[in-house]
Amino acid sequence: MAGLLVGGLLVVSAVPRIAAHWIVLPASASLDAINEGRAISLEDAEAAFRSYSEALAWRPEDPTLREDRARLVSRLARLDPGAADRWKELAVEDLRQTAALSPGNGTAWARLAEAELEAGAPVQKVLPYLRLARLTAPRRASALLPQLSIVMRHWEAMPDEMRTHALAGIKSFWTRRAIRPLLVSIYLDAGFEARAAFRERLGENDRALRDFDRLVASSLDR
Repeated sequence: MAGLLVGGLLVVSAVPRIAAHWIVLPASASLDAINEGRAISLEDAEAAFRSYSEALAWRPEDPTLREDRARLVSRLARLDPGAADRWKELAVEDLRQTAALSPGNGTAWARLAEAELEAGAPVQKVLPYLRLARLTAPRRASALLPQLSIVMRHWEAMPDEMRTHALAGIKSFWTRRAIRPLLVSIYLDAGFEARAAFRERLGENDRALRDFDRLVASSLDR
């Protein structure tokens, strides 16, 4: 009898997790596109957001669901300018909760820094988040890419050690074809000094720099 009771409790406790997993499956393509720097439509982003919100109703303390929804919300802030401020605030809220639920998640700290800046926070406010990202995920691409984007866009305000850390992964990133368009976007959003440092680092491989320049030129021709 006790075994049946325990088994029943385990099944009941698993229901929210299973339900949340199935609810977000249709949103996976939109999230993959965002993570790889590809475009998605406003309609697809909104549909994915609704899926994640429904899943969070089942599992509100799930840090992965919170983090993924924040990624969708950040994209919605660009796709839906009329409601951009509301989307940006929600992204910050989701990522603050993610970091609180999983403080060892370096990607969450890096994305929180990114979301805070998008919402209008000064650079000095997010430096502690970037340091926590570096401490907890020193080699994880999902944590390093947001840091690279932030450092490139705010080059003059960044301490030297953050510049060095952010640029260290560029050659490794370049070997991953799926994220090359994202590297181009990061580069084009940066100022002259940041671009020069980027090129110097990637230029340690002459062929990589030539291929990168062709990709940049191709993106500008569209």
